[in-house]
Amino acid sequence: MLKASCILIGATMVPALAAMAQAAETKRLSRAELLDRIRGGWAGQMIGNVQGLPFEFKYKDEPGPLPDFTPNLPRCPSDDDTDIEWTHLHAMDRLGTLLVPYPDLAREWVRSINRGIWVSNEHARKLIGQGIIPPWTSHFALNPHAKYNLSGQFCAEAFGLLAPGLPNEAGRIARHYVHITVRGEPVQACAHTTAMIALAFFERDVERIVTRSLDAVDPKSEHAEMVRDVLAWHKQWPADWQAARATIQKKYRDERKWNMNATVTNGALVVAALLYGKGDFVETLRLSFAMGYDADCNAATCGTVLGVMLGARAMAAHPGWVLPEHYDNNTRDGLPKTETMDELVALTTRLAEKAILAAGGRREGEGDTAVYLIPAQEPALLERLEDGLPKGDLKEVDEAIDQEALNRLDDTSATARVFAAIRLANHRRDRLTPAEAARVRSTLEEALKDDVLAPLAKAALDSPVKP
Repeated sequence: MLKASCILIGATMVPALAAMAQAAETKRLSRAELLDRIRGGWAGQMIGNVQGLPFEFKYKDEPGPLPDFTPNLPRCPSDDDTDIEWTHLHAMDRLGTLLVPYPDLAREWVRSINRGIWVSNEHARKLIGQGIIPPWTSHFALNPHAKYNLSGQFCAEAFGLLAPGLPNEAGRIARHYVHITVRGEPVQACAHTTAMIALAFFERDVERIVTRSLDAVDPKSEHAEMVRDVLAWHKQWPADWQAARATIQKKYRDERKWNMNATVTNGALVVAALLYGKGDFVETLRLSFAMGYDADCNAATCGTVLGVMLGARAMAAHPGWVLPEHYDNNTRDGLPKTETMDELVALTTRLAEKAILAAGGRREGEGDTAVYLIPAQEPALLERLEDGLPKGDLKEVDEAIDQEALNRLDDTSATARVFAAIRLANHRRDRLTPAEAARVRSTLEEALKDDVLAPLAKAALDSPVKP
């Protein structure tokens, strides 16, 4: 009996001891190295995005040829693949928090995100203009694109840059922001994408990055099934990316009916390009361009992973390669018209330090000689698929939003109160009691002093709400 007890105790202690060993393990990353890898990640994302734009939806039923390509982007123009994340990073830095409250995020969208957006992002912005704040803006009953849209991938990469070696912290932050526009399978794509980027700070084997990041994804999701499939097809055809691409298309586009703007189809091409590219930046992006679908987004994701893995110094050492030195804002209102890469990397690093400390890490030393001690973190499930699926039909959702808006009229946040009043004025109108209508009107009149929300408040005041 005693022997059996000892065996049982020993069996239960093994995983516990392993967990304690991992918790005690730390990774060291100098500040100089952190800056270099963040710069590499941004450079990779920008190059993949902008130099990939000529290939966006160019190849659909069949892949294209591998194009000639040299990284060459001295100035990066803003694009929705980078500037939505950029808007969020500026809000995080200005407001001093990694998770900006949703009413404040809605105000940021009203201020800054008014053009150069499509599909689920565009639809979410229209809902925000009606006084509906996230995460309602990604409810399937309100946003028809939220269940598939690629913004779960291409609006998430920067959050991986904030969490070196911390895939779960990366996913936690990213999920908060992608819930503005997507739910369900796209959130699984977000989990996998951000985990890969976070791991790339310390991991140099691309296949291991892809495989380890699967632990952040619900194994019952189609995204997880897809990653497992692409890994298997790569082993089946290790020298034939066209065969893998054809099999991806047959199963996930033609049979499963995921469209060419979906995370599952495009995520498969990201994984395929990473595997067949074998860690070579140029070859991986050539594959991303040639594989087609939303090629610029896919190349940006691949570029971020490899840019972090390689670092900017190593990338710039290649003859003829030109990395971005400026980010030029042509799309986002109320933000700097241009930002040097030094400024963008410094902004991202300030937020990364917050994320490292939030995850239990610490900094030793000051200035350029500082070293970050980062706790070892293996990817863990971010969100079960069923947990992220919104419930209710349009009638139920509308009623829930109205009730929440009525409650938010007493919110401590003035911004939350304004969005509540805008919603009630635009939607509930004559169903308000005289007392509710009076509170809505006074809130909207006060909001006329808000330089961002004043136009929405004025339009709502003109709706038939009578105290």
